[in-house]
Amino acid sequence: VPRRESRPLGGQRRGASRKRGGRPMTGSPGKARGRCMCGRVRFVARFPSRFACHCHCESCRRAHSAGFVTWIGFPAAQVTIEAGNDDLAAYESSPGTKRSFCRACGTRLFFQSDRWAGETHVALAAFDDPVDRAPDRHAFFEEHVGWIPWPDAGA
Repeated sequence: VPRRESRPLGGQRRGASRKRGGRPMTGSPGKARGRCMCGRVRFVARFPSRFACHCHCESCRRAHSAGFVTWIGFPAAQVTIEAGNDDLAAYESSPGTKRSFCRACGTRLFFQSDRWAGETHVALAAFDDPVDRAPDRHAFFEEHVGWIPWPDAGA
């Protein structure tokens, strides 16, 4: 999920607080926990994160069967699997790119790529706790689907 090929969301300040599920998008000091749908794979990510963005690339859309995927990126050493490491499987979606998911329930959780070596991108929806930033960018917006209206699509 590249930052240099991304564009800002219309009218948002970097790091602006947003609500997710009724909670502010500012995490507890230091970390946020998350999990897959069935709960077998549990992880913790330590702040600060590097970015949060909506990715519109075809690979992310197909991997998640979604119109876009919202990622939050961390240095890899800041993301730890707390439970279910044996339940975590990976698929090489393109050379040097690994997408990890729970083999029991199929929840897509992590993205790692040689292109962004040393980073782990975590699907924002997998977090149970608030994180330290709200998404403030679109990545690969030129690949966005036409069936989602974007107010800032012309920007």
